[in-house]
Amino acid sequence: MVRTGGKRLLAVGMFVLLPACACAAESGFFGGIDVSASRMHGSSDTRDGGAAFAGGGVVGNVKFGNAAGIGGEFGYRFDSPWSASIGYQHVRGRIGWEADFPMFGIASRFAGHATGNAIMANVAREFPLSDAVVIRASAGMGITYNTLSDVVETDVGTGAFLSDVGRHTRTGPVARLGLGIQYRLTRKMQLGLDASYVHAGGFRTADTRSGNQGVTEIVPYRIDRARRTDLAVSLRRDF
Repeated sequence: MVRTGGKRLLAVGMFVLLPACACAAESGFFGGIDVSASRMHGSSDTRDGGAAFAGGGVVGNVKFGNAAGIGGEFGYRFDSPWSASIGYQHVRGRIGWEADFPMFGIASRFAGHATGNAIMANVAREFPLSDAVVIRASAGMGITYNTLSDVVETDVGTGAFLSDVGRHTRTGPVARLGLGIQYRLTRKMQLGLDASYVHAGGFRTADTRSGNQGVTEIVPYRIDRARRTDLAVSLRRDF
C-alpha cells in the first residue's frame, strides 16, 4: 500500500514539474518578444574627421559600453524542423572614441549613444532533445538604421567642453547567427535563452558641430565594422 502511494505521488510530481513533456511542436504561425543584453565592438578608418581648421582628426580608441535591447518576431513553423520569421530589434548603449589632430598636437574625446534598429528575415532549425526541450539554430539578414546621438566633444587634456556633434542615422546591412535552447512551458508557450553574433554595420556623426567655434561643418566621424554579441531571453506563443 505504501509503495503504491509512493508511485502515485511520484507520478503526480513529475506531471507538475514537467507539464510540457507531452506537447509536441506543430506547424503553424507563432509570435514572440525578447529582451537582451549586448556587448559591441568596432573600429574606425577616419583619418580626416572634424572641422577643416583643425587639420583632420585621426580616430582611435573606440569603445562601446554595455547595451540593452528589446525585439520581437512573427513567423511560421513548417511541418518539419524548419521555420521562417520576420523580426525587429532595438539596441541602445553608450559609445566613446578619441580623435588626434597632429597639425596642432591636440586631441578630443567624444561620448554619446549608439542605437541600432534592425529589421531582419530569419530562418531557424530545431533539434529536439525531448518533447519539451529543443536546441534552435538560426540565421538572419536584413537592414539596420544605426544612429549616433547626444555626442559631446571635450578636450582630452582639460576635459573642457568643445562642441555638440550633430545626430545622424546611417543605413546598412545587418546579419545574425544564433544558437539557443527553448523549453515548452505549455502547448502554446515557449521560454527561450539565445546567444547571437551580429554584424551590426556602421555608425557616423552628422557633418556639423556647434560649440566653441559656433556652428561649423565637419568631416563626419565614422565607426566601422561594428560587431555585437547578444544574450536574450525570449517568450514565444504558437497560434
